[in-house]
Amino acid sequence: MSTLSFANIGPAGAHTTGVSAIHEVTSKSAPAAFLEIEKDSTGGFNVHISTTRFTWRPDSASMQHVDGQGHAHVYLDGRKIMRIYNDWFHLNTFQFATKAGEQLLSIELVGNDHDPYTTQGLPIGAEQLINVPADEIQPRKINLWKYLATGATGAAAALLLVSALGFIKRKKQKR
Repeated sequence: MSTLSFANIGPAGAHTTGVSAIHEVTSKSAPAAFLEIEKDSTGGFNVHISTTRFTWRPDSASMQHVDGQGHAHVYLDGRKIMRIYNDWFHLNTFQFATKAGEQLLSIELVGNDHDPYTTQGLPIGAEQLINVPADEIQPRKINLWKYLATGATGAAAALLLVSALGFIKRKKQKR
């Protein structure tokens, strides 16, 4: 059985509206989760979650709690990135990773009502380090004006743009 203690989140971070309760279970009846992660050749990672004493119930998400049922919340470096409703998912690092290098992928088992399963007050789930390649992170937004103003070609492009805008303005004034 894997029991997690998330450093950056507590039970209050498990759902966007905040957790109203937890589903405390004994060690003997607690669900367990184990991760198998493989690098996908087209980017990201394929993740399989093996569970025991837990039934995936996508049709009951956001509904009343039933012991042993639910879905999972997925965290990358302590930041909740998605919900999953079955034992396989693709981690799209292009969409969710904000930095390259080693990062902690964590899943937290939750009830249908999004409240976490816990044992001895600690969330139940699994975690594993992944290594995100530098070419698989979210692209940074580029400030076009700053980009144009840097370097000789940037300066030339900025000058050309300013000249074109001036030409258009003069042409409109002559009308």
